[in-house]
Amino acid sequence: MPLQDDLLALDNASKQVLHALVEKDTEFFKRNLFEYESLRKSIRTALLDQSVVIFDNAYATEILRKITTGDGLPTDRLIDDLISRLDPDQPPEDFSFEELDSLGSDLFYSWFSHFEYIAGLAELRPLVLRIAVGESVSRLVTQIKDCYAFQQYEAAYSLCRTLIEASIRDICIRCQLFPSLGENEILFERLNWGQLRDKISSGSLREQLKILYSELSTVLHGRKSVTKDESRCIFEKTLHIIEELYAANGL
Repeated sequence: MPLQDDLLALDNASKQVLHALVEKDTEFFKRNLFEYESLRKSIRTALLDQSVVIFDNAYATEILRKITTGDGLPTDRLIDDLISRLDPDQPPEDFSFEELDSLGSDLFYSWFSHFEYIAGLAELRPLVLRIAVGESVSRLVTQIKDCYAFQQYEAAYSLCRTLIEASIRDICIRCQLFPSLGENEILFERLNWGQLRDKISSGSLREQLKILYSELSTVLHGRKSVTKDESRCIFEKTLHIIEELYAANGL
């Protein structure tokens, strides 16, 4: 699993940077900082067109979440601090102008600025699970990321509810929770949201699911508009609860 190995290597490189800083070893610090930045950029580039990644290492999963949701590793905060000291007007960026130009030409050709498209994709992480998921689930994650990158924040927000529903159906099928019903049988589609939800969740997780689903429904029913930050936040909440649902059902 090259990506998983790279994430673990990134965490180790981050620790080496901080160690060099404590030891006041300038050459070791510069060498490890360069290695860290190169590896981090390589990982972020690899994630741009990924909707779902399969990991069997929980620590690697946590590292991925940190570097894609704004929390970052300790070295990221160190780099941000260094940049702010050198040039207070220059915000930290994942990709330089030249890198955005190259990535944009590879991933996107159209009227929409590929600089904005790549920058938007880079703000959202993939769904991280231990198993492969149904095609409908991975397709919806891709669609949500595309809507967000195209600045269609209400669409991205609303599709999160559809992603939850698709994920729950996928879990029900994989766990054979309705053994008399097949994946393509019409009766399966007639099972309502509450029946499916209660079959795969309980306790605190079920309550979280209810709250999130209700929150997502407000936009779907046209009761509120959505900002960029709200769209990004709800997407992260959606991925997190879906990952918990798969884990709670042994997947």
